[in-house]
Amino acid sequence: MEWGKLKNLIILILLLVNGFLLVLVGTRREEALRYERRALEQTVQVLRRGGVEVDLDAVADGAGLTPMAVERDLAREAALAQVLLNQAVQGNNRGGGLYLYRGTLGEVSIRAGGELSAEFVRDDCWRTDHPEQHAAGLLSRLEVAAEQLGISARDGETAVRFRQSWNGSAVFSCEIELVYRDGYLDRLSGTLLMAEAGEAEAGQAMALPTALMRFSEEIAATGDVCSAIRSMEAGYRGSAQSLSGGTRLTPVWLVSTDTANYYLDCITGTLARLTDQ
Repeated sequence: MEWGKLKNLIILILLLVNGFLLVLVGTRREEALRYERRALEQTVQVLRRGGVEVDLDAVADGAGLTPMAVERDLAREAALAQVLLNQAVQGNNRGGGLYLYRGTLGEVSIRAGGELSAEFVRDDCWRTDHPEQHAAGLLSRLEVAAEQLGISARDGETAVRFRQSWNGSAVFSCEIELVYRDGYLDRLSGTLLMAEAGEAEAGQAMALPTALMRFSEEIAATGDVCSAIRSMEAGYRGSAQSLSGGTRLTPVWLVSTDTANYYLDCITGTLARLTDQ
């Protein structure tokens, strides 16, 4: 057989083998998805018999979330303060993990763990007739990815609240509120994670059916009562590790029920009730 024909035959065989492997992988993936869906549906049936309804369309798995160790980024904090104060500023280390930045337009304080607050001098650069858009634009300038949670009016003020996301996942412990008075940004406060990267730690999120059963067991152990799980959103919960500013991000589900909200640890299954209902 001529070499040209032999080469074409080899290429054809390789293409057929690759096609077969692709179909095999796709079939196995579909089977795995069907199995996962069936296990989830069976878990929901078990919970329903126990008196707890679950909205399957409102629950999400925690696949891909691992515990993360994140170090404080003083350079990014200084850049944030510079944007907020509209000028280059030097941070004043006040001890205890607190840095204070002062400028002609106000002052910004940032603590270890990302807790921050800012108060502004009334200036035309903060003037707006649309607080929601202005607040979203400011967070964009700060390079903070965030989802608006709500807007409220009280005592002549308008407050816009956001929750931060980090690498595409919600950080439930990182929320910030921007307050406007008489059309001017007056102050902001909350917690932001100002690091770009972190170091993954050991741990893998449990499967969603396992998490649902663990939640049912844990809530029964606490003596709490609920009749419906309205949503389970996977994300992170941050906690400061030291005055130097290290933060540990723990993967959790934010579980919303008809009676209260809870954090369910994706790795250990530990349940914690939110107190600020």
